[in-house]
Amino acid sequence: MVQQLYVGDKRPVDRLDTRAKCVNGATTVAVTPTLILGANGKRTGATFVNDSAGVIYLSKGDTAALNAGIRLNAAGGSYEINLLNPWHGAVHAIAGANLLLVWTEQE
Repeated sequence: MVQQLYVGDKRPVDRLDTRAKCVNGATTVAVTPTLILGANGKRTGATFVNDSAGVIYLSKGDTAALNAGIRLNAAGGSYEINLLNPWHGAVHAIAGANLLLVWTEQE
């Protein structure tokens, strides 16, 4: 039996627009919560990489807090949003010092 795979907005995967839009960026994350990506109903993927010497914490939807949420370890810790791990809401980050978070978002 073949099962159909759907993305978050109920489009069958075989009907996705493959002409993806991609935005790359880098954001300095500070000791106060920082918005990294706003909500995006068309998001099909996003990747976050900690390019710093300290730990960064991500939060999906809510404002970020230290020692809570998704931990990105120093020097390459990463997290991915994709078709099997979808998230269309906002993503925030926080760190114990000014640290660099590089990211990419695909539609």
